[in-house]
Amino acid sequence: MSKDQQDRLSYAILQHFQDLISSKAVSGDAAESMAVAVQCLTEALGVDVADASQSAKLKVDQPLQEIFDKAFPPRPTKKVATKDEEAKANGLKDEGNELMKQNKYEEAIEKYTEAIEVVPVATYYCNRAAAYSKLTQHDEAVKDAKDALSLDPGYSKAYARMGFAYLNMNKLPEAEDAYSNALRLDPSNQSYKDNLEAVKEKINAGPNVMSQAPPGGMPPMPGGFPNLGGMDFSQILNNPAFMNMAQQFMNDPNMQQAFTQMADQFMQGGGVGGNIGPNGIPENLDINAMMSNPALRSMAENFEAQNPEMMDQLRQQFRQPGDDNDAPNP
Repeated sequence: MSKDQQDRLSYAILQHFQDLISSKAVSGDAAESMAVAVQCLTEALGVDVADASQSAKLKVDQPLQEIFDKAFPPRPTKKVATKDEEAKANGLKDEGNELMKQNKYEEAIEKYTEAIEVVPVATYYCNRAAAYSKLTQHDEAVKDAKDALSLDPGYSKAYARMGFAYLNMNKLPEAEDAYSNALRLDPSNQSYKDNLEAVKEKINAGPNVMSQAPPGGMPPMPGGFPNLGGMDFSQILNNPAFMNMAQQFMNDPNMQQAFTQMADQFMQGGGVGGNIGPNGIPENLDINAMMSNPALRSMAENFEAQNPEMMDQLRQQFRQPGDDNDAPNP
């Protein structure tokens, strides 16, 4: 920092103290002590707010308090709301939840924001944090999680949202701390336990293995099977139920057509040389579009009904830390 910038900052600090005294924000002994402090700092720093020539050179456009408030907005505080306000805010929150189910995350954020403007409630901030994370705006999710905690310090899910956001920002120590606090507040929550353990494993493992994948492919696993974000294909392909489903898949003309469309989509987006997402799934592969195929959905539903344990295993394989915390609060 240059000497000129140091003097401008010193001037702003001294002016802030002087404004507190003049506005009687402090009074009595406190005001007298602060006035003495201003005199001492004026002599020590060589900056005098009463000097017109220095004021012309060093005075900033905004008071220090305004600069601080803009950089660090105040945390929300609880509001005593009327029944009508509570009903209105809750209705807006419900609209946001429905939009989340429809994957309309920006619209959901608008509804949660409207609800917050009526009544600031921890749940609304927490739900908006989930929407921000869906849009990969994880820094905003962290802010909302912190605001939720300022309203309800014992809100474990807010810590979980924060942990998920930090994890996706690759701030692993912060993620570990957030999930630890979530688990401290809700020790029986298995999701928090799993997520905390997953974060610790990532910390111990060092850089994400996916970031070390060779161009045009994914890091191999023992047995020659690809490692899709840690998914153990060797275990899956040795499962008779899964192989039976695969056989049905190959024999069903509708499924063959769905698979052809999926392969075309994959190759048009760059094939195996394309970008790989956090689960190890190619980013250009539209999973939602695949699952909207009636034949594929029907087959998946039948398989789940016949093999619930296998489906649980598959979900665990695909699950990333924090996934269980994505749903908004009712």
